[in-house]
Amino acid sequence: MHESVAEPGDVTALSPNRAQSRGGGGRERLRGTTMQDNIRLASAGDDIKIWDSSSMTVVEQFNPHSATHPVSSLCWSSNNHCLVSASGSGDKIVVSSCKSKPVPFLELAEGKRQTCVNFNSSSQYVVSGGLDNSVNIWDLKSKRLHRSLKDHKDEITSVTFNGNDSYIASGSMSGEIILYNVTTNLSSAPFGHGSNQPIRQLKYSYVKKFLLGAASDSGSVTLWDTHSQNPLHMFESAHKAPASGICFSPMNDLLLVTIGLDKRIICYDVSSKILLQTIVAESPLTAVDFMPDGATLAVGSSRGKVYLYDLRMLSSPIKTVNAHKTSVQCIQFQHSSTHKTSKSSSRSSLASSNVAKKAPTKSTAIISGTHTVKDMPSSSTPAQSQAPMIVDSKESAVNCEKPGIPHSSSLDVIPSKETDFAKTSDFKSVDSFGRSSLGDIFSPVRDGKF
Repeated sequence: MHESVAEPGDVTALSPNRAQSRGGGGRERLRGTTMQDNIRLASAGDDIKIWDSSSMTVVEQFNPHSATHPVSSLCWSSNNHCLVSASGSGDKIVVSSCKSKPVPFLELAEGKRQTCVNFNSSSQYVVSGGLDNSVNIWDLKSKRLHRSLKDHKDEITSVTFNGNDSYIASGSMSGEIILYNVTTNLSSAPFGHGSNQPIRQLKYSYVKKFLLGAASDSGSVTLWDTHSQNPLHMFESAHKAPASGICFSPMNDLLLVTIGLDKRIICYDVSSKILLQTIVAESPLTAVDFMPDGATLAVGSSRGKVYLYDLRMLSSPIKTVNAHKTSVQCIQFQHSSTHKTSKSSSRSSLASSNVAKKAPTKSTAIISGTHTVKDMPSSSTPAQSQAPMIVDSKESAVNCEKPGIPHSSSLDVIPSKETDFAKTSDFKSVDSFGRSSLGDIFSPVRDGKF
């Protein structure tokens, strides 16, 4: 049973026929499409399942981890050829080729208790965190640990790169958020709301690279300015139970969605800082992601179900499937090759950080990595021949680079705080987001020009 609950800032302009010509993330989509063709969805629980997002039928299923613990985290590479995954036990990180049948071909961090993972935009690097309180950056080209960061004092629950890979944000059970500058090798001082708000998930905005959203076990949702490490706004007790997931729309610069164990899906206007609409699902919700078209939302539940919602018809899901025997731990759509993205790869940011002039750092914060990783034995020559290969540094590692997207090759992707504020007036506040009306927020692409 799903119930739509109107909020004071609720809008009624949910019509799928609304004009759609502009999106916040610098992405384009064809008019009139609500479900993108050939976009697949990966969900993690007792195993990994890959779904056809149009029919919500299982295309593949596999489990490269210990069967005794659920798969806790996964992430698609930028060209959708690979999945990186971690388990709740932290047994290992596995990179699997998904060009045809899933073939695990690389293991990292065996026994290192890493439970959450994320690719950078070129897919050469994987960032991980977990039960050992450390954030680790893995170079898939060299198959080695690139760097280990020891700033956290508690279990790490979420790790993510920002839009141009110049920063990594990590959150922990102690409620601390730490930002790591991959060019200067400097970590920020911990910030957050303390141990009463353990971090459940962190997500950067697709549009504003300084805007970081945090969902916490207290049920609160906070928008952070990563320049100042100050909260721009906190939706205190937005959820009546732990907030378990958060995601920004890839197409609409105003829209934020969170889900929680209170069974609620909440939509926010990040400019006006108001709750727009709340949907009550039939069970506690545990994972969420936007389809690249910005119109479709996938939500996982504690009962193993996956729901698909059309944001323009939010009263009930358009599809519901029984996905896992356990709760859905993580869910992610593939990237769309037809969309432009605001992300520009800074492959050189991580690689060049070793030779860049280093500022003084905390002696305990950064440990150069020399750990090796294990290649999976080849069990099937034909299948293995299709697995991505580690290639020259001029190409993307594990053949996971998104074709046709320009990439930055300089270290000037991180202007100083003073430069940013001096040159970019709209960094002063999230309120600078432009819009024609609140009613446009549920249209994935809004009126206007790119």
